[in-house]
Amino acid sequence: MVLEEMIIIRGLIDGPEIARAFREAGMPTRITQTVTLDGRVAAKGTIGDIRALLKGEIARIEKLRKEFLADEEGEEFDAPEDEEDADDREDKEGADDREDEEDADDWEDEYFDTGHLYDPYLDMTECIAEDIARFMEKYRPGDVISMADLKEWMAPLADVAPGEERSDALAKSILYKMTALSMLDKNGLIEIVGETVTVKGHMDPEDVIITIPGEAAEEIIPETLKEHNVTMAVTVTPVPEHLLIFGPEAIIDGDLDMIDEIIDDLGIDEEEYISFRAGVSMKRAVIARTLEILEERGTLTPEEALETLNGTPLEGTEEAYSISLELTSEFVKGLLNDLKKVGLVRKKGEKFRAI
Repeated sequence: MVLEEMIIIRGLIDGPEIARAFREAGMPTRITQTVTLDGRVAAKGTIGDIRALLKGEIARIEKLRKEFLADEEGEEFDAPEDEEDADDREDKEGADDREDEEDADDWEDEYFDTGHLYDPYLDMTECIAEDIARFMEKYRPGDVISMADLKEWMAPLADVAPGEERSDALAKSILYKMTALSMLDKNGLIEIVGETVTVKGHMDPEDVIITIPGEAAEEIIPETLKEHNVTMAVTVTPVPEHLLIFGPEAIIDGDLDMIDEIIDDLGIDEEEYISFRAGVSMKRAVIARTLEILEERGTLTPEEALETLNGTPLEGTEEAYSISLELTSEFVKGLLNDLKKVGLVRKKGEKFRAI
């Protein structure tokens, strides 16, 4: 059927709740589940090595930026031989210079801003290192920490950076502390059993192996990674994947406004839902135009319907805005058959007409 739309949801969901919400909005859905493998890439190395790697990349890009600016400022041109040629050349070179400067500025902004990509990951590494150091300063090997004490340790919030919302800073602080605990566990420095955490040992924070998002190092050449003993580690995990399938009735009659109000509660990715909504809206526009043509013309074959649909643009919702159709014969045949299944058109021989 061509009058179907789908939403893919990755991760755990409350299937009955989602099905009920769409059903109440007049959009019954069929949910099927499968499993997909997710490859998560991370940069792995000691805190000291990762810090050195990121600082090195920031310094390298800053050096390139300074060299680029120095070359731009030091560029010279040969003087023309006579005054008339000088004026012509000056006008031309002035325009070329302005164009070159604009291109250079665009290139500089695009290239050298990549240096700033490393700043958040360096900040993350520094914060995790500080949290690990503070944890080992507060707790000694052999200490048994209750969850209440652990929550108390996680609660303090570092100073809020200028322009940063306090809620964002709090979330970041908790995330870094949770990451620090995870790294302590993976390095065998703590043991989490039930509701307690036992400190197993200490080590220099610089030697603690951590992982940070792969985006932090994906643009760095392998030779540089190797020099700093940093590896790109891929962790493959199974992730539940749910496919929500909506048939013609949902496409034609569903109340999308109702779903809009509760989309966040349903745990559906916003971009996925926007794509689904756009698909439904376009199909509704084509359905409305098809029924309009059948009512005007009486009966049409799929080929005649296709010619008319592609020959007249749809009315736009805004002034000077229109929608042109370039549908295929297979799509129009499927569309008319779907409309026949839901009782909006009838078929006699090779022709269709609106009911």
